[in-house]
Amino acid sequence: MNKHHPANNVTPKGDYLKNKNVWLAVTGSVSCVESVGIARELLRYGANVTIVANRAALELVGEKALEFASGKPIIKEITGQVEHVIAGHEADLLIVAPCCATSLGKMVHGIGDNPPMLVALTCIGAKTPMIVAPAMDKNMANSKIVKQNLKDVKKFATVLDPIMVEGKAKLPSKLRITAEACKIAGPNNLKKNKILVIGGGSSEEIDDVRVITNKSTGKMAKHLAETAFSMGAEVQLWMGNSTEEVGEWIAQEKFSSTEDLNKKIKKLGNYDAILVPAALSDFIPTKSKGKINSQKVPEVKLKKAKKSIEMIRKKHKGLLCAFKLGSKIKDNELLEKGKSLLKNADMVIANHSEVLGNEKTKIAIITKKDNTWIEDTKANASKLILKEIAEKI
Repeated sequence: MNKHHPANNVTPKGDYLKNKNVWLAVTGSVSCVESVGIARELLRYGANVTIVANRAALELVGEKALEFASGKPIIKEITGQVEHVIAGHEADLLIVAPCCATSLGKMVHGIGDNPPMLVALTCIGAKTPMIVAPAMDKNMANSKIVKQNLKDVKKFATVLDPIMVEGKAKLPSKLRITAEACKIAGPNNLKKNKILVIGGGSSEEIDDVRVITNKSTGKMAKHLAETAFSMGAEVQLWMGNSTEEVGEWIAQEKFSSTEDLNKKIKKLGNYDAILVPAALSDFIPTKSKGKINSQKVPEVKLKKAKKSIEMIRKKHKGLLCAFKLGSKIKDNELLEKGKSLLKNADMVIANHSEVLGNEKTKIAIITKKDNTWIEDTKANASKLILKEIAEKI
């Protein structure tokens, strides 16, 4: 790829696929118009992308568009260079997206009558990791034959279920496909580990319509959950109040109040690590019945809330990472406040309130042995936090 080509200068999102050869097989579904975006998203994570397309796909999306997306010529025919054989030796991951119903059947029955299918069959034989993302009409997806083919494909590939909407089985988003690619072909620091992230803010009722709450966007929890997934973990996210849209590939449950969260903690399952960047209420008001008369200034009585982190420690035997927020204090004071949580937590992430809602952050990773300061985006900070956790579990 020419160093001046736009594909060589995309804004990076991570390095999970750095130096990985990812082959993208594009088949004849109208969803192939999304392949340009998929290729670019893979590049943002460092992948070396090779696109192979059949004639039906090229009737729907232009060859030049696909070449522009990857930054190099696409494979549209098998030549004396035996491109499918090269894929079997060099590909770290094959993604068939979109995979039409016809191509699904051809992979199952060993029909290699076009370049994407020859590449797929070769990669199946080479045991190359594969992602298959079907896209077709809803009625086709519901046919017994296609359902059986899907079941058979799952024997040799990770299948991303289509999104059933508007009478169609639509292709999952480029973000979903790329997240799975990072999980499969990435460094897998957290492979086979179960991670729970608890984030967002809690809301405590004053009356039937009013609440008091903490400022929280849920941004750090989102980044931690999505990053843990990309690092190979099985991830669960419990989210309170949040303004963030979390990837649909993350298993998510909601909570509203601290009491609501504590009920969930009482039924806590087994996890290798739990991270709690949630902004939970320290005080709970005595709730008034109905709606308080707005013409009068009410007297709101508060009581101390049960500390969720203490409840988690009693139930959880794995690694526990607590978070401490300081407001208008110096770094050394923040460190001391963070260290106070080490009586229940194995690790503490401390930060200042000034970064709330921002994309960039400044955090201290505090353990019983040492402290490390990091100034970076929340996405990159999440990766560094999880790398530290991966070394400890």
